[in-house]
Amino acid sequence: MQHFRKILAVVLVLLLAGSAAALAASGTAGYISKKTYVYKKASTSSARVSVAVNTKVYVVGAKGRFYKVRNAKKTVTGYVLKTCVSKTKVSVDPQPEESSSDTGASTSWKSKVVKLDWFKGGSSVLKRGGYGYLYDIASGITLRIKRMGGTNHADVEPATASDTAKLKRIAGGKFSWNTYAAILRAGGKYVACSINTMPHGSQTIRNNNYNGQFCLHMVNSLTHGSTSINQNHQACIEKAYAWAH
Repeated sequence: MQHFRKILAVVLVLLLAGSAAALAASGTAGYISKKTYVYKKASTSSARVSVAVNTKVYVVGAKGRFYKVRNAKKTVTGYVLKTCVSKTKVSVDPQPEESSSDTGASTSWKSKVVKLDWFKGGSSVLKRGGYGYLYDIASGITLRIKRMGGTNHADVEPATASDTAKLKRIAGGKFSWNTYAAILRAGGKYVACSINTMPHGSQTIRNNNYNGQFCLHMVNSLTHGSTSINQNHQACIEKAYAWAH
């Protein structure tokens, strides 16, 4: 077991190595989407070594709830939980400064808040599949979100059931199409935005107590399936920016 641990300890370096030809021959490429472990066997009770978020792996098989993965040089093979592997890199954002009650959070970052046109860079702040944070300016509540999609604006989901509870508190206890001024914190940026809280459409997270997605708008973003700019959302964006400055 000790020998296995020493071998796996080099996985973070080896997984990034190899020529293009080696990569193509190593299986389907993917990325570690959350802090997890590479296990010796397809069991969480087997020997393991930690692996960082966005480490590239090559999926060469599957067993139950695990993917069998290896590095490009085919020198290290192990098992990773399927829920911890994604097709693309994920957005990694630092934990927000917030108190246990979510209210009284540090706002030392307020001077960094910007307005971004959705079609001129705004859409790339929080990439599809990436995670970020929303700070509601009225309540001081911060919740973690995942962007599942969206073309004319971002379609996002609460990351966990706890985040869904926070979203419901922002909405006054009942989800609605009302608009709320917020700050998106993702990719090292702080962007004035607007959200609603009503769950609708599809979802990718099944255990967050939220049946669907909700909308996140930036400057000049459009509503679903149209070329319309929602003025209520735009007013909330201006409100969020003015609050910060």
